[in-house]
Amino acid sequence: MLAIIEAYARGFLRDRPGLALTLLLPPIIYLLFAAIFGASGQGNIDASVSFADLARNPASQAARAAMRKSFDRLSEQESAAAVEANVVSGRADTGVILRGGDGLGLRIEILGTGGREAATNAVAARMSAIHAATMGRGTDDGAVQRRRLGPTGDFQATYYAAAVGVMFMFFAAVHGAMGGLDERRSGLQARLVLASGGFAPVLGARLIWLTVVGVAQSIVIFAVATPNLPPLRIWQIGAGLMTAVAVGLAAAGFALMVIAACRSREQAQPLSTFLVLVLAALGGSMAPRFLMPAAFQSIGWLTPHAWAIESWQTVIWLGRFDTNVVTGWIVLSGLGIVGWLVAFLIERRRLSG
Repeated sequence: MLAIIEAYARGFLRDRPGLALTLLLPPIIYLLFAAIFGASGQGNIDASVSFADLARNPASQAARAAMRKSFDRLSEQESAAAVEANVVSGRADTGVILRGGDGLGLRIEILGTGGREAATNAVAARMSAIHAATMGRGTDDGAVQRRRLGPTGDFQATYYAAAVGVMFMFFAAVHGAMGGLDERRSGLQARLVLASGGFAPVLGARLIWLTVVGVAQSIVIFAVATPNLPPLRIWQIGAGLMTAVAVGLAAAGFALMVIAACRSREQAQPLSTFLVLVLAALGGSMAPRFLMPAAFQSIGWLTPHAWAIESWQTVIWLGRFDTNVVTGWIVLSGLGIVGWLVAFLIERRRLSG
């Protein structure tokens, strides 16, 4: 038994890539997750706030000055309608409207939308403190009020249907693509290439199959979430399905590219898991991106997960089809095609060598 354990240990130590993936990736993931979610876990939510000053009195001017010191991401609008539009569209996490009170008093209205209660609560707490400091007394009942915007339905159910869907589509894609490693090792891949007249048809079939599996996954997830979704029109269902196709293609191309770069399952499993987890964390699959520090919110746009979630949210929750959705489809489809091409070049070079 000791000899077997010693043999395993020698093989483990000789496999430098496997050793690095096994011992280095876990602490890297820990540090990354701590940086992403540490601020939100401590209640330091960097919410974007859109506000309008309709009072235009000394109290509102003092409140505006205090808001500029309290909020890093603050944008002023000319009307309440503009603030509402920013909150509903997702351009702002929360809205604040300063209204006149009795005499030269001040009333504050906090606007929020479903699923962003954490940001709304944080902003409401700060605005209560600002109101008390501005008026020189405790906050009066009704001085800070809240109003919820957006369609009917459960925002969180809609958000996490998209977030969980894209994450598991990528997990399923890398798991399915690992079959290519077994085909390569057994020699089946070489025989398939000969029978198909080239490697492109073989890899193309894998891309199509993995995309189909991903689309089926998304359909099942959204079907389960249907009771909690807002009422959907036919065009929303069609656009949501097109988004699923684009996400499935992105997951398939990414998986084929990563697996093609690996020489064994021992390398592919930890590497693919690490990459999928990092993309999911940065892209908002594990927690909404607006809870993250501003730097990570910007980095999130480099992930397919952020584009997938935003596209689904725009179509299903907001009921809107715009250039952002089309851009998301282009980004996701482009990743799938580029991933397939990279995988093809790697595998063709390996076969010719």
